[in-house]
Amino acid sequence: MAINRSLLMFQTVEDLLGPGRTPLRIPDFQRPYSWTPQHARQLVTDIASARERRPEQPYVMGTMILLQRPGEDHFEVVDGQQRLLTLHMLRTLLRDGRLRDLASGTTPIHRVYQGLARLVEKMQDKAGYLRFLDSRAQVLRIVTDDEDEAFQFFDSQNFRGKALRPHDLLKAFHLREMVATTAAEQRAVVEQWESAEENDLDRLFGTYLARIHWWSRNLPAHAFTAEDLDLFKGVSRSTPRLPATEYHRAAKTVLPGVQQWAHPDADERAARDLRRARHQLDAPLSAGRSFFDFATFMLEEMERFENLLFRRDTEMGDPDPDLEIFRVGARFRFNRELYIAAALYFTNKYSEDDLHEIRPRLFRWAFGPRLAYERLGWKSTDNFARGLATAREGLAAFNLFARMRDSLDPAQLALENLPIPPTVRSTSEDDKTLQALLEEIR
Repeated sequence: MAINRSLLMFQTVEDLLGPGRTPLRIPDFQRPYSWTPQHARQLVTDIASARERRPEQPYVMGTMILLQRPGEDHFEVVDGQQRLLTLHMLRTLLRDGRLRDLASGTTPIHRVYQGLARLVEKMQDKAGYLRFLDSRAQVLRIVTDDEDEAFQFFDSQNFRGKALRPHDLLKAFHLREMVATTAAEQRAVVEQWESAEENDLDRLFGTYLARIHWWSRNLPAHAFTAEDLDLFKGVSRSTPRLPATEYHRAAKTVLPGVQQWAHPDADERAARDLRRARHQLDAPLSAGRSFFDFATFMLEEMERFENLLFRRDTEMGDPDPDLEIFRVGARFRFNRELYIAAALYFTNKYSEDDLHEIRPRLFRWAFGPRLAYERLGWKSTDNFARGLATAREGLAAFNLFARMRDSLDPAQLALENLPIPPTVRSTSEDDKTLQALLEEIR
């Protein structure tokens, strides 16, 4: 259905949060509260400025998108929850109330509440500010009873530059695909998702998984944005039931049970390979719960390899001080990202049984470009990953990601004796150390 025209209106803060209002709920698909005290202070200041300039005029703060499911007597907040929660805290404090659970703590919502409490305490005319907030501050309320339509609004708002990151939109999309599951199961996957750091999710999807997808298809990589979400939406409820999609639906459904039956006593390494089989990077994702399992597993893999690949021995795991500069040095950022992306893709397809042997060759392949340039930039890195290095650069001119995508046998990758530049283009001592290290690898 379309927007509920009878509920489309400007609504004051008192109408939104005061007595007699329609109950509001924050659904599980929403990201956690993430405003900072600076965001909240700006909201307080903007309201005060509007009151000073035009005390009798409405002050419109933006849009709030709400979902009212058929038969429900409450609204779910699809867009606007950060502002809504901040207004609730501000209004409570202005009315001399307290939210005791927020009085101490260090999460974003705790810090914002404590900052608001200090601001309100210093106000000269709390009663006048509250009257303006309740009666003049407004939002445009948009209500729909169609979940897909609500998410279309949600997505369109965020495409226009709101602060949501692409992985927030992926979370919302895949939770929407879990309509047939219980609230408890949805809550469990949300808690699992939110236990990950925002920057780790950014790095997983933007630095590694999206680039693997593009490079393995000989496409240039770019910043992962909301416009690239289709890469990770997978086979969903709306995907046509065609032979290929039915194959992937069946595989995702049946494989976990078959693995449990065939390998009930798998050790840790074998269990990782079983999970890799369920979460193949070359196969379409299955929307819903399977996506969250995929993300959780790939986060584990990323975090393991970001450390394991820079240790003396992939079996023993002792730190290697000689590799530390390559693990953390800003000069080697693009090489490091190439290295980890290649290792993630290699082990996802071929397991890590031969990682101890293959790791030095992946290192030589990924870090060779550092020697070819005085300043290694993104364009040169992207060209190298796609096999577009020139003979002048002295580098291997093949696309390792595309070769892995097309090869079922790792022996076909031909990683032995890869060329590296014969001389170092820069005067960096770290680059000279790197050259000596790469020359030892065959």
